[in-house]
Parts: sequence; structure tokens; C-alpha cells
Amino acid sequence: MGKVAAVYNVIPESPEISIEEVMAQIPKSAPSGVEVATMNVKPFAFGLKIIEVTGIMEDTEGLIEKFEESLRSVPNVQGVDAVTITLI
Repeated sequence: MGKVAAVYNVIPESPEISIEEVMAQIPKSAPSGVEVATMNVKPFAFGLKIIEVTGIMEDTEGLIEKFEESLRSVPNVQGVDAVTITLI
């Protein structure tokens, strides 16, 4: 079985939200079996910044969905968009 890299854009609720606090919660919320490999802050729109998160995991059924749901459950996150999901 291979490994999967899943890249998501995590969008905070507003520019006033501390990006550092959101970033601190992401690895804590990741399900077992998912390694948060990278987190990069990128400008988005109107002063809002997004966090591009890459998770590395085994190609196990349902694990990608659990990772996405864990990102959605982080406090002060308004949205999560998949950028790419690929075998590595």
C-alpha cells in the first residue's frame, strides 16, 4: 500500500483571527495515521491569509475524509478546500 499526500487550503473566519493559533491547532486535530508535513501561510484576499496544509498518510480508505473533517473542526476555520490529493 502506498502513501498519499493531501494538500488543503484552510481558510480562517476573518483577518482578525490569529493565524498562529489556527496553525497550532491543526496538528493537534489531525487523526491518527496522518502526519502534518507542511503548513504555509499565503495571502488570499482583502487582508485574509490562508494556510496551505499538507498531510501525509497511508492510502487507507476513509483516512483522507477524516483528515479533511479534522481540518474543518479546528476553531475559527470557515472553510477547507482540497488543492490536490496524490499518491507519493
